[in-house]
Amino acid sequence: MIRRLGLATIVFGVTFVLSGCFGMPARADISAIEAALVEIEGVTEASVGAFNSGAPGRNMLRAELVVDEIGLADLPGVLDSAIDIVAADASGWSGYEFSASALDASSPTGTIGLSLDRRLTDDDVPAGTLGPSLALTPDELRMAAER
Repeated sequence: MIRRLGLATIVFGVTFVLSGCFGMPARADISAIEAALVEIEGVTEASVGAFNSGAPGRNMLRAELVVDEIGLADLPGVLDSAIDIVAADASGWSGYEFSASALDASSPTGTIGLSLDRRLTDDDVPAGTLGPSLALTPDELRMAAER
């Protein structure tokens, strides 16, 4: 009986840790953040969601923006505004990621993904790691928003 209880405890613990549920994710009013992001000039749609990086307690916030021609022309400004909104309304996450798509009538989905590292330089973004998307630590997000 004690062996079964011990085994059940171990299985539960391992499942709990591997599921990424160790530690509660940060809270944010996702719909309010999305509404604020859509108010940025040049942004036509915004989607905000959470994901786990695979490590326990590493809950990340992702903001995906769809921009029109105005937003595409001022992509650094759009990202700065998005960073300010997320920093003000969604603190407490392990990391943040920003990605963008542009409207494209020839695409079956109506949009085409933008690889940010092909459209921006390190000088265009205030902080973070620039790749297909912009990844920021909590400190980098704070620093970028204060800039």
